[in-house]
Amino acid sequence: YLFDDIRFYMGHSVLDGKMGEAYADNIYTPKFAILIVRKYCFMSGIIDATTLKKVIDEKLRLYTIIPSDNLKLLIESIYENNINKSERYSIKKDVYFDISKLEKLSNNIKSDFKIIKIDEKLANRIKFEKFINITDNYNEDGIGFCCLKDNEIIGVASSNIVYKDGIEVNIKVSENFRRKGIGTALAAKLILECIKENKKVSWDAANMNSVKLAEKLGFKYDSKYNIYNFTQE
Repeated sequence: YLFDDIRFYMGHSVLDGKMGEAYADNIYTPKFAILIVRKYCFMSGIIDATTLKKVIDEKLRLYTIIPSDNLKLLIESIYENNINKSERYSIKKDVYFDISKLEKLSNNIKSDFKIIKIDEKLANRIKFEKFINITDNYNEDGIGFCCLKDNEIIGVASSNIVYKDGIEVNIKVSENFRRKGIGTALAAKLILECIKENKKVSWDAANMNSVKLAEKLGFKYDSKYNIYNFTQE
């Protein structure tokens, strides 16, 4: 109940028992809890300033912190100028996609670009080249597509964080190949495959370009929210 807000949706991978770690002040009747998955730390509930500072300083300074509304002002008052505040953008989760539109978008790229489904071997290559963060146990939980040009990886749309019934999309196109429809085609392929496999698709945007791409694919914007990262001392 502490993590019902849409901004905490990625934390459901922890609550589903798929990834990450969870901590609470009381196992049975928690008033404050945190969820950690990948580089993100979601926190919600009631906690005093002294205890919150101790928890953050000892465990959480390397994470991107995403707090509930009552905690963001507390964090800002504790750390003042020693923390960077920025924004992310929530995308609505209940989506009815236009299949024919997605099929058209998925094929709208030049012929010298090759899109293939990611298998475990290609997943390992993507991880080795550190092209983008993707699902750890790819053979069991991963799903995604890769764009190649002359066998060079130039784009990936893949699951990264995973849930019991779906995935969180992570997408990247090499800078020299952007604005060529590759990201759109990859994302459309991924959504179509998720529909085929009866997986829900979640999208959370780091910037407005990501929001616009999501909307082009059929998602709808929900709201923006604050995230916090610590400055280097």
